[in-house]
Formats: sequence, C-alpha cells, structure tokens
Amino acid sequence: MAKKADPRVMQAMQALAGGNAHDAESLCRAVLEEKKRDDLAMAVLAQVCNATGKYDEGLQLIKIAIAKNGKRADYHGLLADMLTTQGDFRGALRSYDNALKYNAEHQGVIAGKANTFLRLNEPQKAKKLVEPLIKKGGEDVRISIVYAKALIEEGDPLDASKVLLGHLPAKGESVETRRTLYFTLGKAMEKAGEYKSAFEAYEEGNKLSASNFNIDELVRRHEKIIKTFQAGSFETLPTSRCNDSSCVFIVGMLRSGSTLTEQILDAHPNAQGLGELETLPRILQQEVGDSEWNTLTTNDLDKIAERYLTERSNKTTTSMLVDKQLGNYLNVGIIKKLFPNAKIIHCTRNPLSLGISCFSQKLPPHTNTWASSLHSIGHFYNEYIRLMIHWDALLGDSMLTVSYEELVENQEDATNKILGFVGLEFNPKCLEFWKTGRTVLTLSQDQVRKPMYNSSVVRHERFGELLNPLRDALGPH
Repeated sequence: MAKKADPRVMQAMQALAGGNAHDAESLCRAVLEEKKRDDLAMAVLAQVCNATGKYDEGLQLIKIAIAKNGKRADYHGLLADMLTTQGDFRGALRSYDNALKYNAEHQGVIAGKANTFLRLNEPQKAKKLVEPLIKKGGEDVRISIVYAKALIEEGDPLDASKVLLGHLPAKGESVETRRTLYFTLGKAMEKAGEYKSAFEAYEEGNKLSASNFNIDELVRRHEKIIKTFQAGSFETLPTSRCNDSSCVFIVGMLRSGSTLTEQILDAHPNAQGLGELETLPRILQQEVGDSEWNTLTTNDLDKIAERYLTERSNKTTTSMLVDKQLGNYLNVGIIKKLFPNAKIIHCTRNPLSLGISCFSQKLPPHTNTWASSLHSIGHFYNEYIRLMIHWDALLGDSMLTVSYEELVENQEDATNKILGFVGLEFNPKCLEFWKTGRTVLTLSQDQVRKPMYNSSVVRHERFGELLNPLRDALGPH
C-alpha cells in the first residue's frame, strides 16, 4: 500500500505551481526536519532549488530521492530537467529514457526530452517525438509548447501560433507553464511579422513574472559604489599584489551581445569562455559582505584574488579565461584592485532594441525583476549606464566598450579590436565562432550556433509606438 503524502508537501506543490517558491521551500524543509527520509518532500524541494538557482543542492536532493524510490518516472524526469538546465544534455537524455522505462506515456517527460533535443539544435528529433501526441489530440500544454518551438525553428511560426492559441488562457496550468506559453507565442507571432500580437503575448507573460524591482534601492547601491571608487582617490586605494594576466571579465546588461563576444574569444585556441560564473560575487559576499570596500588591506585583496583564481581554475593551457558574469558591472572597481592586469570588456547595445529583447525573454523566476515592465527596463538601463560611465571615466583604456551593432556590422574589425585588447593575435576561427560546438547556457544560445546576422540590430523599429513606455523611461539618449 502506497504511503500517504504529507499534506504540507501537497501544499508546497500547490505553492510552487502558483509561483510561490519561498513558501514551497519552507514547507518542504519543515517536513524534512521531521521526516528526513521523505523522498517526495526531497523531490519537491529539488524542484524548488532548480527554480531558484540552487542547482547543486537540487541535484543532490533528487538523486537521494531516486535512490529511495527509483521507479518514479517524475523523479527521473526532474533529474533530467535539472541536467538540461546545467547543460548536460546527453546525461539529461539518459535520465529521460530512464523515466520513460517506468512510464512511457508521461507527457511531462516526453516534453522535457523534446526540449532537450531543441537545446541540442535538433528540432526535427523534437518534432518527431511529440508529433504523435499532437495528432492524437488532447495533448498536455507542455507538449504543444515544445512542438510550437520546433515549428518556429523549422520556419513555420504561423502553425506554431495556432497550436498555442488553442490552449489559452490556460488558467489551470502552473505559472511557469503559462509564462512559457505566452513567451513562446510571442516569439511565433514576431517571427510571423505580427508585431502587435507578439507584444501582447510578451506583455501577458511579463504580467505573470514576479517583480519587486526597487529603483531607489538600486540608485542608493550605485551611489555607494561611486562614492567608494572616486576618480581622485582610486589610485591611492590598496591594490593586490596579484600579477595574474589570464582574467577577462565581460560585463553589461542582458541581451547586449555579451555571449557573442565570449563565443568569439572562446573560438581562439588560447582563450576559453567559462560562462556566467557566480564565483566572484559569492566570494565578495562571503569575504567582504556589507563592509566598506575602502577598509580592505592589500593582504585582504591578495586573499580574495587567490581564492577567486583557485575556485575559477580550469584544467587548461589557454592563456585567457573569460568570466561572463554580467552582474560584475557592479564590481568593476574592485576587479581592477584585485587583478591589476585583468581585461574588462563592456558590451553595449541600442537601449530600445536591448529593452524589447529583455522584455520578450522568459527569464528564470525571481531574477532580473526589472525586466518585466518597459518602464522598469528603462529606469534600470539609465542607472546601469550611469555607473558604467563612471567606470569608463575612471579606467580609461583599461576597459574596452564593444557595441552589439559594431560587432554585427563590422565583424572582422570588431573581432580584431577585441583580440588585440586582451592580447591575442588574430585567428580566423574567431570569425567562425558558431563552429566550436561549445555548450552555451545563456538566452543567446540560438544566436551563437549560427553565423553572424543583423536582423536584431533594429528590432525595436518593428514595434513602433508600443515601446513608448520604454522611450519615456529612457528619456533623451
């Protein structure tokens, strides 16, 4: 006889489906305090961890849950979902296949496997997997979403939008499923040239996105940074004795061409892209916390620099390692104090095209809360660019600004400028960056698998007056 689930776990599942990850986490942890071997509580908590970026803990939890109850298809499917999030696509496919051994008709698992095929740039396999369920009818909305994504990839956005429209408004689905539905519909409509309908779909998706963005709090944070790293005193602040010259930091806003820039560098035999490392922000939080930056000594900086290099280190012979954590725009001053020889690349883009690109993306829940409204995007951009102007004035030639438009319109010149700045000789492989076969986990994964294209340069023009709230927030630029 199957054991009865703790009612708090069921409440946690409902909370998670409603977009309330915090309550779901609290409920699961309370159950596990009393029942350390409750595999369902572990599995739900693992799902919460996956949704909130606690990937290592989530993987550990779901693996323990599987060890305790290995015949549950949904457990294997969740492990596969998490491996996909981490970029282990082949491992994910194996886990999906394990899940299907126990339940060959589990539509959530089938949808997950198809989505992984899409991440591998294999839309035909994704379409083939889900098409029988589409033809049969009555399919789970997740099946329709992944089918629509495959149709978009194959150049059939109108049919993709028809598949999705049949599921609206999907009130009975989880918040995350509904968000995915609307953002996918927006992409289909945009590809079909129906920009007003696309905008409306993006708007609905963003209404479901949690937003507690506080512009005043951001202004205060930036003011504190600017006050600490002033032009007149920057040179006199302590500097570490680290002479490492392998560090390249790419900073900027989402959708600014940063992944493209990283991929160009990664294509060079003497450079390697490490992705969006949380290493430096985590170390700074642990070592410095809320202390004042100008209270750090040379020894403190030496310790932090050494810890970063140790935790970041990859077994590689390349001379340049690229950290593309965009949030390090906040840490540019401390980066130059930690690593005097570091190279910092600031990626920029037309704020209107950047804005609609952020607005049209389904970002991970509870992240980048400024991105769910055009007004917030505009206000965030103004604050971010104010700090970057400060860094530019402070650092001069030791920070390189690369515009997305420049990169697209003059690829070879921009590539030469990037390589020259970091101290690498030109290599023709950098002009064919999409051939590296490297796994990219950012939102720009589709772009860096293809040759350079310029269709996104004036993307904002297609939306016309719909972007007026963004224009109003940005003000004159």
